Amino acid sequence: MPQKSAIPTRPSTEATARIDDVEDAQPSAEVQWQIALNYEDAEEGESEWTMKARDQNGLDRAKKAIQEGIERAQAMTHVGFLTLPDRSSFPRIVGTKGSNIARLHEETGADITVSRDNNTIVILGMYLAI
Repeated sequence: MPQKSAIPTRPSTEATARIDDVEDAQPSAEVQWQIALNYEDAEEGESEWTMKARDQNGLDRAKKAIQEGIERAQAMTHVGFLTLPDRSSFPRIVGTKGSNIARLHEETGADITVSRDNNTIVILGMYLAI
């Protein structure tokens, strides 16, 4: 069993950047955006899987789903941490019934986790420098 959470933890080095496009707006000192390499602090080792299915077709589908999940996870090269001063803007980010998160996931393929415990949104994806 893994000893660490599946969601990466925020790195200790502080590197902040603006997250808006408005040139004359003053960025809040409390809004932070960090990008770090994914899997830097990942556990090493092998995992053993035991699968049961009603028939071979079900087992084959399960194996394929697991393999696709592993390949997708390996493509997630970076993790971003967006920390806001409070949770009041979370509903606008998440959208009605998660519509904004679902749209961003569909458009980018990134996994977006909105924490219930703190003011940080974790985004796992492939980092492309523009």
